Amino acid sequence: MTPERFREMVSGVLIVGVVVSAAFIAVGFVAALAVGWQGSLLGAAAATSANTDFSNLPRRLATLEPAAIAQLGLATLLATPVARVAASVVGFALEGDRLYAAITTAVLLILLTSILVLR
Repeated sequence: MTPERFREMVSGVLIVGVVVSAAFIAVGFVAALAVGWQGSLLGAAAATSANTDFSNLPRRLATLEPAAIAQLGLATLLATPVARVAASVVGFALEGDRLYAAITTAVLLILLTSILVLR
């Protein structure tokens, strides 16, 4: 893998992550304009939960709550740097650079551990 291709791959991960995140947030905002933040696009009765509560996000996404859609965008935005580090691990491994692959793997493990510990 050439250095230029490596840069393109890593920047592609960042661009896709930010664009997908922005799309989810925009869809959540537009949906909130239609039914309100506590409403649901399916017309189901929305459970009242704090906007900072991500624990029941899959259930709330199933009912198409605007706040949950926006939260998915925020979660995507937070996952983007982790995906970038994972892409770097793959890129270094494809280049055959074992030292940087090992260092980047250690950074990825530290990131994942901190996410799991802070839950």
